[in-house]
Order: sequence, then C-alpha cells, then structure tokens
Amino acid sequence: MGVGLGWLCRFPLVWTCLTGRAVAWKAGWASIDPTLVDDGIYLFFVMIAGLWMLFLLIAAPLNALARRATSLSGRQWWWTSAMLWVTPFAVLDLPGLLR
Repeated sequence: MGVGLGWLCRFPLVWTCLTGRAVAWKAGWASIDPTLVDDGIYLFFVMIAGLWMLFLLIAAPLNALARRATSLSGRQWWWTSAMLWVTPFAVLDLPGLLR
C-alpha cells in the first residue's frame, strides 16, 4: 500500500518541484520554458495546495488503517511509510526533472 500511495504522491511532488523551479526562474537563478509560466506563477501554488490536500484526504485514512494492522512502532512506521511514498517519485520522476 505504501508504494501505491507513493505512486499517487508523485503528482504533488512533481508540481512542487516545478514550482520550485518556477520560483528560481522568477528570481533569476534558473531557466525554464517561459510558456510554462504564461498564466503566472500563482497557478503553481494553487495546483500544489489542491494536489496535496487531495493526496492527504486519500492517504491519511488509508495510512491510519494500515498502521493499526502492523506491529511497527510509531517511529518505525513513519520512516517506513515516508520512504515508500518517496520511492516511486525518486525512481520514475526525479531523473527527468534533474535534466
């Protein structure tokens, strides 16, 4: 289930990375395609907020149910689930975003 939630977590993480790049472009630290920010940089923040809220509305109840079904301590569960959530993004999306 953690990897499945991680696959779902890819979408807000990609938009978060794009927003970081757009903010860096606005500050003059990076270069991006100007057509990406034609509608303004604030659209990125709206998309991030909506995607993270949707993800949390799906992930929080599922994570709470899965936590009850395991014998891991709270600290072990948190680190395990965080690593499983980030793994699909790190394998599938991060190499393309770093180019």
